[in-house]
Amino acid sequence: MFKNTRARFGTKRDGFTLVEILIVVGVIGLILTGLVLSLNSKQKQLRDAKRLTDVNTIKDALQVVKNETGSYERAYCDLTFVSLCSKNENSELLKILPELAQVNDPDVMNVACTSAKACYDSGCNYTFTKLDENDFEVYFHLEKGIDEFKSKGCYKVTPLGITKL
Repeated sequence: MFKNTRARFGTKRDGFTLVEILIVVGVIGLILTGLVLSLNSKQKQLRDAKRLTDVNTIKDALQVVKNETGSYERAYCDLTFVSLCSKNENSELLKILPELAQVNDPDVMNVACTSAKACYDSGCNYTFTKLDENDFEVYFHLEKGIDEFKSKGCYKVTPLGITKL
């Protein structure tokens, strides 16, 4: 007699209820959302680290050009993407940095940082904005900020180092 009563009032269970399944799916969804957001943030940090490495490599290579030739102008680069300088076979920068054609922003390759406004509005590729005998400027952006460059935004590298615009 008790067996039938238990079955009739729902105390005997062979599976999960719909509510239990929805709760488990919801919790898993929240966990996955948190993981995706965390990974996205980490990817931005990694891209920013690559950007800083790239622009320091460009700065160091340009310094070698200046030391060997007496002028940054001997890099023979136009005021455009840094990587396009590799198309000029006479470029002293290309001789110092043979992989120059591959030195591009890890996220945005076909938008130039022609001004601080363009750099702030969206991501952009490393761009010469000044190149003369004694000076150069290369604009680039950081998505999140990293190390001593804590904030996202537009930066420039010059012979004196990296500064925020």
